[in-house]
Amino acid sequence: MISYPISSFDAAMSNDDRELLNPETVLSIPLKKTDPVELYLPLRKLVVAKYSESDAEKVESVLETLNKCRRDMVERRGDLSLPMQCDCLIHYFKCLCMVEPLFTSLSSDADPIVFVWYDAFNPEHEDGVSSQHNAIRLEKAAVLFNLGAIYSQIGASCDRTTALGRHLVMESFKVAANFFSNLRKVFAKRVVSATLDLTVLFAEFLHHLFSAQASELELQQQLNKNGASYALQQHRCALAFSSVYKLYDRAYGLIPPDSAARKHVYSFDQTWVTHLYQKVTFFQAEAR
Repeated sequence: MISYPISSFDAAMSNDDRELLNPETVLSIPLKKTDPVELYLPLRKLVVAKYSESDAEKVESVLETLNKCRRDMVERRGDLSLPMQCDCLIHYFKCLCMVEPLFTSLSSDADPIVFVWYDAFNPEHEDGVSSQHNAIRLEKAAVLFNLGAIYSQIGASCDRTTALGRHLVMESFKVAANFFSNLRKVFAKRVVSATLDLTVLFAEFLHHLFSAQASELELQQQLNKNGASYALQQHRCALAFSSVYKLYDRAYGLIPPDSAARKHVYSFDQTWVTHLYQKVTFFQAEAR
């Protein structure tokens, strides 16, 4: 098992604190849930009305794939493995990008297409947020969130006792962090009346969280490498501890000062804030 070097701070920690700082303890997040919605018929009618029947026939395969991907995402989630769910979401997102002009051209008298999504951190899945009938931003933002969530679960489920497993965990957390970074930069600012998990604050929080977890695993690898001089190893470790500390500190710093965000995290899992606080304290002490 990979372990950190023992410090005076580590020696003074309680058993509960040690449990929180166990390198095998990582955080992952649940997926957002959504209500079913029919896409094929209303979009095909729109193409016929706006263009022609022949044009509708040309895009039928795309519309059928779009509809199937969303149906699988809603109805077959429990039957699909995490990688299969990921493939389904990526394919669906690409299809959404292809047909996005159709959504923006929906007129007020057209059949409405309303997407309803629920907050991933609300265990009761209440207070769902619906989009306007011509707003596809919520749908794309929610899909990006779920891609990040799936990669967080893939990372948490990997075997971290092997070199390959640790590599897969790191890469999965890095991919999750990138999805949440894109969510923050591209969609979160433009999604109107979004659930709290789709806000800029939470997207930034999740980006820093999974970046920190990936960096912590990289640090563990550094601590187990041999060959460098003791002084060089100490220098590298100090820099690495400082880097991991800053990432955890950024994540932790976004939650406690915001009462709504803190309540939101506690509603999902009240150990999260404590977990992050212990990580920040530990890595800050080791960096010094």
